[in-house]
Amino acid sequence: MSLTYNQEFKDPEISKALVARIRAKSSRPLRIMEVCGTHTMAIFRYGIRSVLPDTITLLSGPGCPVCVTAQKDIDAYVMLARRPDVILTTFGDLMKVPGSGSSLAAEKAKGADVRMVYSIFDALSVAKENPDKEIVFCAVGFETTIPTIAGAVLTAKAQGINNFSVYCANKLTPPALAALMETDGVEINGFILPGHVSVITGPDAFAPTFEKYRIPAVVTGFEPVDILKAVLLLVEQNASQTPRLVNAYPRAVADAGNPKARAIMDQVFEKADALWRAIGNIPNSGMVLRASFHEFDAARKFDISIPDTPEPAGCDCGQILMGLKRPDQCRLYKKACTPIHPVGPCMVSSEGACAAFYKYSR
Repeated sequence: MSLTYNQEFKDPEISKALVARIRAKSSRPLRIMEVCGTHTMAIFRYGIRSVLPDTITLLSGPGCPVCVTAQKDIDAYVMLARRPDVILTTFGDLMKVPGSGSSLAAEKAKGADVRMVYSIFDALSVAKENPDKEIVFCAVGFETTIPTIAGAVLTAKAQGINNFSVYCANKLTPPALAALMETDGVEINGFILPGHVSVITGPDAFAPTFEKYRIPAVVTGFEPVDILKAVLLLVEQNASQTPRLVNAYPRAVADAGNPKARAIMDQVFEKADALWRAIGNIPNSGMVLRASFHEFDAARKFDISIPDTPEPAGCDCGQILMGLKRPDQCRLYKKACTPIHPVGPCMVSSEGACAAFYKYSR
């Protein structure tokens, strides 16, 4: 993709024209949820909320994988970090997320061998370099990263890297949207669907949810023109009462998604029920290792079984993920909970709604 072509999606004149059309066609209150955490950050960074009419409310959804990770899974990572025979590898966003009594950053400060990696394949390299240690990777992600985790597990099996395992907290996006639509108090008039996830799944992954609830839905990219175009399409669908599932990101998202990536994912993982922060247990919304790959399952290898643990007292991260509250409506926001001293993951992750609100909101 040429730079010139990509710059068109940041063109201020095109953006102004889209805003004018949105304002002209928006006649009634609408609550639109951006599902992806990257969309949340882009919306704040580009000031999109400030140019939309008052009739449109943008909500941040459960699209940040770190934010939706259940408290018990964070506690499991802390437990693994405390083992002297383990080197725990993780992406950086997970480091400061508070568990029930500690965090990975706190454990590292106490001497635990916790290492930030940029790819799960970096974790494989750590395993090769440290044959006398058990290397565990914190597998937290959506459809975007699950195929790479599957690829690493396949590589470990093929190369006989037996001191490598993953603790799975993987999640699938479409079941969470269906769960939201069944939640009391949740009111959504349209979904801005995640572009990154759709690159893997294709738009059809969201078709069952769309067909059941007939809610306007648009897959889009992350530049200002992408997001404003999605808002306009959702406004038009609501105005005409003709809901559709639209792929407005064809330069990256094919109708079939990425079949090879899905095949690798399905070879290694299978669907299972999963616990989402605040939302609760959602059937078939997780991905766990198939029986043929159980030797790479850290929960089995280290016999980890942690009961459900409550979320931090006063933290409204879960309600924010479901579109029931804004970050500034949490009583801890900017008081007990800040990026330096976070209480919940929504203030920690680079894709968290609270972190975005704190950084960009005025």
